[in-house]
Amino acid sequence: MAKYANKTSVSVSKTKMQIEKLLVDWGIKEFFFGRSLRGDGIGFKYESKTYKLNVPNPKKDYNTTKTKYEQMLRQRWRVLYMSLKMELEKIDDGCVSFEDQFLAMMCLPDGSTVGEFMKLPENIGLLEKTQMPKLLT
Repeated sequence: MAKYANKTSVSVSKTKMQIEKLLVDWGIKEFFFGRSLRGDGIGFKYESKTYKLNVPNPKKDYNTTKTKYEQMLRQRWRVLYMSLKMELEKIDDGCVSFEDQFLAMMCLPDGSTVGEFMKLPENIGLLEKTQMPKLLT
């Protein structure tokens, strides 16, 4: 089990407000929070491209109490917030470009992400067949 924020008392709603402030401070004007049967997530638009970050629902078993489940949700949202904050910091510092940092999360016209698309078996097969150029010596 993940250790970061595993005992956090920060509510999901407070974390969402912090994420919203982070995005607004970064100049992102269009964003949303969403929910589905698989989990929650956020989406935002940056330089005319849409990105989405998923927060999958924690797995439940017969031992998972409501309190424990809510703790796991709070933890997942804290992890998302802190990782997003660090990713934006790396971009601000010039360590990486926005596009490189968020490429896997960029949405394609069908609503899937680049990362989801690249995991499809037919695309993995194509990548395995691709011959990379020899390195210059």
